[in-house]
Amino acid sequence: MRKLFLTLLTIVAAVSSVLTAAARPQYRFTVKVGVDTHTIDSLGGLDWVKRETARMFNRINEAFASDERFVGEYSFEVDWDAFYVYDGVSTKEVYKPHPDHDYLVIIDGYKSSPEEQGGGWYGSQWQCVYHSRIHNDRFNNPFEPGAIDGIIHEFGHARGMPDIYAMVVNADRNPISHTEHRGVRCIMNYPYGERHWSTYAVNMINLAADRRVEIDDLVAAMCPEKIVVNVTTPEGKAAEGAAVRLYPVGWYSYSVSPEVLADFVADKGGRVEMPGDIYGHWDEFGLRYPNLLVEAEWNGQKSYGWLPLYEVQLARFDGSECYVLNLHIKGDEPTKIEDFNPEEALANLLEAKR
Repeated sequence: MRKLFLTLLTIVAAVSSVLTAAARPQYRFTVKVGVDTHTIDSLGGLDWVKRETARMFNRINEAFASDERFVGEYSFEVDWDAFYVYDGVSTKEVYKPHPDHDYLVIIDGYKSSPEEQGGGWYGSQWQCVYHSRIHNDRFNNPFEPGAIDGIIHEFGHARGMPDIYAMVVNADRNPISHTEHRGVRCIMNYPYGERHWSTYAVNMINLAADRRVEIDDLVAAMCPEKIVVNVTTPEGKAAEGAAVRLYPVGWYSYSVSPEVLADFVADKGGRVEMPGDIYGHWDEFGLRYPNLLVEAEWNGQKSYGWLPLYEVQLARFDGSECYVLNLHIKGDEPTKIEDFNPEEALANLLEAKR
């Protein structure tokens, strides 16, 4: 009887899964693929490259199906009748129109011409992914696992996501707080070997749905109406009169500019309110900066925080027009390295465990 019951549960779960999948919108995108002749010749011929291309798109579709948080079921489908081989500069192929297909993918495994440019997502105007490798050898081709991880990342751009790694800051390039900002785990941050989509990526891709989007407009439009910074004193009280300064992080710069973008004075509640699009507007990506370092200073003491787009814009997806950053001024001095006694610290730890 128990075995029958478990079998029935399995059947019900399977049927439920099928019905759930059927209820999800089906987002189908047609893809025209072009491969340069040098890649074809170097990798074993046309049939081999077609098989590898089919395998690559299976992986792309698996990546977009791997997260149940996606509202729709995505499928990027190669039009094999339109598949073609070209001879010439690959970056010239990128700009060719493809009115009968949603996307164009140009594959160059070796970038053999000195006129070639970098690969990647070639913007909303062209709706093209240039999938290239720069190593001229048979052990690092465009169908290796890492290369496929890269093209999954590029299709993330196609569906409306900016680069999260463009918001990263290295500590040695931060002259203000000398701290790093790594970004959040996501295919749109570091894609190699990664299978996880961040909450921000899921939301942005869901927002784009089945539309061919203008990524710049999409990113700029998702800023909340306002950003609020609350500053508290070491005692936890409102830091009235605290100075709050914003330092910009340029796209892909991995650095904090020493020039203040904007500065404010906290009110009686220790509160500073600023517009949500304080990042500034720009032709590319919609906003001039993807991240801001926030410095709060009160009575000569400072505290720091970050305002990366991938976090701030989640406020809109949570139904709020305001993102709040809380900064607490710490009054205690940090322990000096020379004052630290490892043996004493270990003895204290062992005593605490007794």
